[in-house]
Amino acid sequence: MNASTSNLRELTDGALDAFWEVVVQHFPEATTGDLSVHRTHCLQAAAQAAIEEWIFNNVPDNVSLRRS
Repeated sequence: MNASTSNLRELTDGALDAFWEVVVQHFPEATTGDLSVHRTHCLQAAAQAAIEEWIFNNVPDNVSLRRS
């Protein structure tokens, strides 16, 4: 599968949004969503790498990334 960088970034952003929604559900008392710039970058990079690996290992080459 070939995913453009912008499509992969959009997919990663959506996945991380869902991740944070689950975290917030468990801590409804939280009033902010602060995370350091360094940790934010590390999380984004790790999530994108995991998604790329998952796509490589599980999605046929002839399948395109679908936009939601």
